[in-house]
Amino acid sequence: MTTQPRQTYPVPDIDGPAHEALEALRLAQDRIGRVMAAVTAVAVVDILTDHNRDAPFDAAHAELIEATDGSLRATGRYWTASGEEKTFAETVGDYSAYSAVHDANEWVEYMGYDNEHVWKPLVERLENRGGQRIYRLDLRKAAALPLD
Repeated sequence: MTTQPRQTYPVPDIDGPAHEALEALRLAQDRIGRVMAAVTAVAVVDILTDHNRDAPFDAAHAELIEATDGSLRATGRYWTASGEEKTFAETVGDYSAYSAVHDANEWVEYMGYDNEHVWKPLVERLENRGGQRIYRLDLRKAAALPLD
């Protein structure tokens, strides 16, 4: 007959800290969703104005695609306030557009499943393309989100 060994380490009270950590994570994901949606809106302005945020621009919506991991990516497609569909490549040139969209996606990809309750009210779901979900982000609403 074997006996159980004595406890070899103290067992911490994890109830409070576990719930606090989960709440902090939820709040952080909410903020990441808001800030990255606003960053996306600013990135569109930066692409179209060469980082001159006082310059006029015509974008009202930007296309986002959902990657297989659930995160979003900008595609380089956008719509003007009048509803005209354009691409950054048409507007600013292929190289500038490719580079700028690549840079923007370093931030855009933080929007995904974990914070979709924040960004989904800002988008219109479009028809899937290549088996992936496509969204049209309202840039005005994204830019108006609180950052804190």
